[in-house]
Amino acid sequence: MIRNNKILNIYKNFNRYYCNNKNGKPVDLVFNIQNPTTKTTTTKNDVKNIIILHGLFGAGGNWRSVSPKIADLTNCNVIQVDQRNHGTSPHSDEFTYKLMSDDLDQLIKQHSIEDLCIIGHSMGGRVAMLYSLLNPTKVKKLIVVDISPSELKSNTILEFKDYLHRMKSMDLSNISNRKQAEQWLEPVVPDKGVRLFLLTNLILGDNSKYYWRMNIDGLLKNIENIASFPSESEIQSLKNSTSPVQFTNDTLFISGGKSKFIQDRDLPKIKQFFPNYKLEVVPHVGHWIHAEDPIKFVNIASTFINKN
Repeated sequence: MIRNNKILNIYKNFNRYYCNNKNGKPVDLVFNIQNPTTKTTTTKNDVKNIIILHGLFGAGGNWRSVSPKIADLTNCNVIQVDQRNHGTSPHSDEFTYKLMSDDLDQLIKQHSIEDLCIIGHSMGGRVAMLYSLLNPTKVKKLIVVDISPSELKSNTILEFKDYLHRMKSMDLSNISNRKQAEQWLEPVVPDKGVRLFLLTNLILGDNSKYYWRMNIDGLLKNIENIASFPSESEIQSLKNSTSPVQFTNDTLFISGGKSKFIQDRDLPKIKQFFPNYKLEVVPHVGHWIHAEDPIKFVNIASTFINKN
């Protein structure tokens, strides 16, 4: 249980299972908790727990290096989550923002997580946005990293599909080292940094054979579902309400100056859903802000969380 100042250092790990029935039910997410090194009373923010949601192709472990620093600077427990079809969380034939929001809601309820800030990157940022709009009283603060509630360009989705097809086509029985896997990806994924990021999903099993830990088939089948963020009318339908859809608590959008995922044209929609938002641009980085300049990212996020 994680409630207020009570801390239990949990590492929760499930045997991977596959949800092959289309029942629209949430899955139990795998997560890891980073507690602050020393619990202090000098930080007096309203947040006690931080949930981090990774992006497409990612996993909670991608945030392992920055989580201890955020935990110490904010005096909070930092919960790194593997979302469905990613990391070591369950595989499913179903993959939508609503289902991922339901997964998150189940985790929060099961573990009585309160006084919460959610940090979401890319796809995880959209899950965080939707969850906050559906459950505004459960989230104290929201940080959205390099994504907006606007529709992704079609060429971005096509690029993601190309990555997945190339990964699926790799003959893993003939891969004996990671260099061979990287060389296979290179014709379709020319950026070395992106190749290495995708290869964090290639795992060497106990039988000395490689396997993909994320659900490539499930992602290929459903990739179009993450192109668009739900409209206001769709969210109203989910809430069974005709009231304007807004999250009015403090919200921070962090954008990479070299990234194209938050544009000026996106700001009106951001303002519509998140009227108390602030945008901070990190000029010298791209989409993976927390990896490209972790010191700057930690400082920005921690300062926002600590501000009353």
